[in-house]
Amino acid sequence: MKNTLKYFVGLLLSGAALLTSCDNESGITPDEITDLTAESTPGCIILRWNTPEESNIRYIEVKYYDPLLKKDVMRTASVYANSIEIPDTRAKYGEYNFTVQSVSATGDRSALQSISKVSEPAEPTYVSTQIALTAADLSTNAQEPSEGPIANLLDGNTGTFFHTAWSVEIPGPHWLQVNLKKEITEAYRFEYAPRNANNKPTDFDLMGSMDGNEWFLIKNFTKEADGIAGDGTYASEVFDVEQPFKQIRIVVNETNSKSVFWTMSIFKFYSVTVEDPEAPDTNE
Repeated sequence: MKNTLKYFVGLLLSGAALLTSCDNESGITPDEITDLTAESTPGCIILRWNTPEESNIRYIEVKYYDPLLKKDVMRTASVYANSIEIPDTRAKYGEYNFTVQSVSATGDRSALQSISKVSEPAEPTYVSTQIALTAADLSTNAQEPSEGPIANLLDGNTGTFFHTAWSVEIPGPHWLQVNLKKEITEAYRFEYAPRNANNKPTDFDLMGSMDGNEWFLIKNFTKEADGIAGDGTYASEVFDVEQPFKQIRIVVNETNSKSVFWTMSIFKFYSVTVEDPEAPDTNE
């Protein structure tokens, strides 16, 4: 009986030892990624690496402090990925410090790897606001009396148009004047659509004024430099304001038909504000 009891006790002890041994071996330490590098683009940092083939990695974990969000951040990448993008970074914050670890299916982690990088400056964003215009805000020195009233520029219809004088002789250059009713101080852009393939401006001066009396050149636009005589609607790029203005004139120097008079079907003007993500934080 004593021998039988000893036998069962021995079995229990052996089983416990076996279970303990299995528990100790249940964790899987993952392989480390290799060749960790960092590169920067405007407003973004990209971490790249190589993952060992047939590794026991389940995913890659990246941790860092985000000064824009003012908190610690963790991002993960699949074992099949060899990079991860860190968005919304700023050059003004200096170095970003990253720690990188591979993680196994059991949740075990490799040794920490560290890398730092300064982001390239984030690019400005532009917010456009269309200026609401009425016919009373428009004027010209050369309205054609038989067709093309100036108010047609605002009806959103490319089938109607504004036409400067052809049936009566008015010396050139013919111009369109717009009262914007607000001071443009940061940036601007504009759009227009031609009437058809004829009498399209190929060279015009965009003039500015604060009072409608004294005028200055904002920019000269040409077919060669700005593509203003294209087949469709012309949309300018965003231009910074060098000198504030409240009114503008489009003074047409030349058309594709070599005529003094010119036509246009739609005109829109936008005030643009510039948001610089690299500007100092307001609480600094």
